[in-house]
Amino acid sequence: MNVSYQLLTSSARGAIAVVRIRGQGAVDLVDRVFRPNRGRPLGSTPEGRLRLGRAGLGIGDEVVAVRLAGSVPSVEIQCHGGPAAVDAVMSALKQAGAIEETTADSTVEAQALDDLARAPTLRSAAILLDQANGALSAAIHRILESIQHRAEPGPDLDALIRRGNVGMRLLTGWRVAIVGRPNVGKSRLFNALAGYDRSIVDPTPGATRDVVTIRTAFGGWPVELSDTAGDREDVDPVERIGIDLARQERREADLVLLVLDRSEPLDEVDHRLLKDLQGALVVANKSDRPPAWVRQGREAIDVSAETGEGIDHLVRVIESRLVPDPPTSGEAVPFRREQVEAIREAREAISMGDPGTAARRLSSLNPSAARSN
Repeated sequence: MNVSYQLLTSSARGAIAVVRIRGQGAVDLVDRVFRPNRGRPLGSTPEGRLRLGRAGLGIGDEVVAVRLAGSVPSVEIQCHGGPAAVDAVMSALKQAGAIEETTADSTVEAQALDDLARAPTLRSAAILLDQANGALSAAIHRILESIQHRAEPGPDLDALIRRGNVGMRLLTGWRVAIVGRPNVGKSRLFNALAGYDRSIVDPTPGATRDVVTIRTAFGGWPVELSDTAGDREDVDPVERIGIDLARQERREADLVLLVLDRSEPLDEVDHRLLKDLQGALVVANKSDRPPAWVRQGREAIDVSAETGEGIDHLVRVIESRLVPDPPTSGEAVPFRREQVEAIREAREAISMGDPGTAARRLSSLNPSAARSN
């Protein structure tokens, strides 16, 4: 029996800790440590089904155990994130004969484990956990084999590059800026999307004079949402600073929400912003009031930040704009810039008829775990 265990989450105190056990005999070993509250042992439970029970010496601590799918038998135990609870689980595993892993099997997996401890959302964590379990290493290994057998790896490399655009944002997230002229309801929309009153709402033009930001998530994707000063001309020097910051924020954002007031005729500033921000998602706010203008070809999402009408739909649209093709469970996703750069260089080498360079760049990522499976 060759079974190892490793703490996947941060060693610092947290709400939940996750310990992975893997190797031939992993399920049998966990059955000696994990005591289900009722029903059959974990070994008789289908993969992916969560089981509640206890683990540890004596009465132990309450935990959740789940068998993982994959070529190497693996189990995860989720317990309370306090040091005592984690130590109890790991001590029980060690006493049962498991060996603690001090490093991951490959550079890619080690990086995934490191990033997993800092994942801001469950969706980010799930994707990183797939990579920690070898998804990216296995994909790279398959591409190296296709190069060795003179097959065409271009489409597989292209798919990794596309997913890398998502993977590189799993920790930092996407930036979404709310812009528009004063008094169209930007701050109220910001608060509605944030879920609480973070930004000041006031009918006085220029009430927002700085960029107000909050960390949130749309569809499980981490997002930095910003409320910016209303765009207009002929303002005092202090408000001008806020408007300049707003324009910088919208230039750097991944997505701009251009807010228009549905209940008032569009003015000169509205038309200028519509012309300047062609890629923005237009949000027609105050849909709870009678409309004062008719759309002229530009798509707009109707919402009422006051009543909440249309906010859920807007969130879904934002999610689809940020991540139009999300990776599925278990897919290989490059998640660091150097990984994506190596894969891009390998793709370029393939395009130039140089498979040797492509193989060397991919091998530099050291997918040893995939080779051993």
